Amino acid sequence: MSDADGSKVISRHDDPSATTERPGYAFDPTDPWTITFQQGLKAAGLEGKAVYEVGVGTGTNVAFVLRHCGAKVFYGSDLDPRLVELAKRNVANLAPERADSFQPVEGAVSLIDTDEARAKIAKTDVVIGCLPQVGDPNDERFAAFRAEHAVDLPQGADDEAQDHIAHYYPWAMFDEYPYNSVGLGLNEALLRRIKEQAPKADVVMNFGCRIGSDLIFEMFRANGYEPEKLASQLVLQHAGTDISFFVTLEGALTGTDLEGEFVCRFFADPLGHEPLSARAAQALLDKDPNVPLYHEVAVIRGTPKAD
Repeated sequence: MSDADGSKVISRHDDPSATTERPGYAFDPTDPWTITFQQGLKAAGLEGKAVYEVGVGTGTNVAFVLRHCGAKVFYGSDLDPRLVELAKRNVANLAPERADSFQPVEGAVSLIDTDEARAKIAKTDVVIGCLPQVGDPNDERFAAFRAEHAVDLPQGADDEAQDHIAHYYPWAMFDEYPYNSVGLGLNEALLRRIKEQAPKADVVMNFGCRIGSDLIFEMFRANGYEPEKLASQLVLQHAGTDISFFVTLEGALTGTDLEGEFVCRFFADPLGHEPLSARAAQALLDKDPNVPLYHEVAVIRGTPKAD
């Protein structure tokens, strides 16, 4: 079902009378990523806590945390100012009895880089987020990284999405962060900002583990957090997804001491019995662009380590 502006309206599985408005440029609030994230949020012990979401999107997680996790107050922001307004409407629809507990930062906010966002983060017990892990295909440094290792985009993968502001990040802007080289620059930048502005806050983040969860755990520890996996499942990768970034990573390590230590983690089956490297997964895609491939999505909590 669609509105006149092309927005999709999706019924909530736990309340048939409530709907979530979702424009085409936003993440689907019913996909396995969101479901996994909410399983992790349920296990995170958020009752009575002040929660801040970086990237509130459609507001689905806001409503879920307020209704089902017992958070005291929910702050949040988004790079796309349209989504903050959309989130407020959806929370009023999905959790009307708790809508007053949602106190978002208005306007466009990159990470937590405004005075109002930093002020709210300072009052926060738990920061949550699901941030992009793939650079903007039009980013010059990202394109150069791919070109240096002679990995071409699959046919059609260089076409921009309807609105990709929520799906990619400007890779070159985060080149100073060590884990940017494995697609985690935006996530590492957020960890550093939280550590500075809210040093006692836990961080709960949703990750695609195509680079493996060990490297993600390493990033948490390198930035002063002890990681713990709260929820995990293998999800079907969308048909036509560009995985050249992961193929490039593996290729960049060929002939180095790290070649045997870093292999991306894809699977040919939903139970994880048939692991694949990125290059093996790409070979299957070259034969059949619609071949089913799976990868892990995991919710990881970072607890600040004592100084």
